[in-house]
Amino acid sequence: MSHTDYTRNILNIKDRNIYFSENCLEVKKIKGIMTKVFYGVLTYIPTHCDKCGCLNEGHDDIIKWGFKRNCIVKLPKLSGYNTILKLTKQRYYCKHCNDTFIATTSLIDKYKSISRNSELQIKLDLMDKISEKDISKRNNVSHNKVNRIMDEISIKTVLPGTLPTIMNFDEFKATKDTLGKMAFLITNNETGQVFDILESRKYNYLDKYFRRYGKNQRDKVKFIITDMYKPYLKLSKALFKNAEIVIDRFHIVGQAYTALNITRVKLCVKSNPNYNKLKHYWKLILKNENDLNDKKKTYSKHFKKYLTEQEIVTYLINTNPTLKATYNTYQGIINSIRDKDINKFLNIIYKKQDNLSPHMIKALRTYRDFEKYIINSFKYNYNNGVIEGTNNLIKCIKRIAFGYRSFNHFKTRILLIKGIIKIKNVIA
Repeated sequence: MSHTDYTRNILNIKDRNIYFSENCLEVKKIKGIMTKVFYGVLTYIPTHCDKCGCLNEGHDDIIKWGFKRNCIVKLPKLSGYNTILKLTKQRYYCKHCNDTFIATTSLIDKYKSISRNSELQIKLDLMDKISEKDISKRNNVSHNKVNRIMDEISIKTVLPGTLPTIMNFDEFKATKDTLGKMAFLITNNETGQVFDILESRKYNYLDKYFRRYGKNQRDKVKFIITDMYKPYLKLSKALFKNAEIVIDRFHIVGQAYTALNITRVKLCVKSNPNYNKLKHYWKLILKNENDLNDKKKTYSKHFKKYLTEQEIVTYLINTNPTLKATYNTYQGIINSIRDKDINKFLNIIYKKQDNLSPHMIKALRTYRDFEKYIINSFKYNYNNGVIEGTNNLIKCIKRIAFGYRSFNHFKTRILLIKGIIKIKNVIA
């Protein structure tokens, strides 16, 4: 294997028209950074003139006309070093049009200084949870270059056109350039993949979006899993006639959880002799009573004696009748959901109870308003776990980047990291 072949393999250059001499490598500082500089020559016999298109059949058509020297091409890093190729390109003269043109290579697009390999590496890096500034630094390019590649990918992105039969709805905080403050997320419950991300969760916007799909396709949707946001329910009933609407169990529990916790917090005033105990043992109060340890005693500095978790909670809830009634209702709700006992759940939300806190009363009223869809969460084993996991990833992506200003970039980055956009589909 020749020296040129070895160098091509090291730099992953496929163009056979680029040649390297034996002393083609130099390591030197460029803008204070140690850089590997390779020197190569691009030359070949052209088949035609790039300007007039006439065929090259001999010296009477096209001849060599000197060189264009030291054309800088940025390559992917090599052993952690910034790497550039200073390419000397052959110039040609056409005797038919009396014009000159320069040799071209598949290594780099015309009028660019960043190799296709570097652009591919940037696209691969965009699939990782890393900020765009770090990607630009890693690939020795400007942040604007990464933005241009993101624009290129977003333009070429086409999401699937068939609605999933089981869909999850949720929202997350959008960017400042969107129509609404919250963006709308749709996932396919069966595959766990993102179906689409929309820039607004407003009813009119969603109605217009889903009506792009024909009635026959919308009628094939069997289940929609969502939270207790009324516009989602209204939209689902209006457009998806055959779909069962299922309220996510996490959000059902969340209503009672929040009501009990606010009730506890309102008792955490310094005039209350149990202030420190209510503040310190908040996790035990919110824990399922069936999971409390009633055998092993540990020393409590607040009680100044050994107690079980069960004894601590029993003492605390008995310090206030409102807290006790709210606690008992909360435990009844979470245990009825755990056991999938719909009769027990309905009995709790409709039975008149004394001493309940206003927050728990409000939560029970909410349950009654959404009763039909909550019953479906007992009947069917569907939840929003898939979409909540995706939502958590989205927050992570935003946090790593310290926020996004462009919704299109934000959406494209989410789809890249989730693997919805395949890099092979966006390479020119």
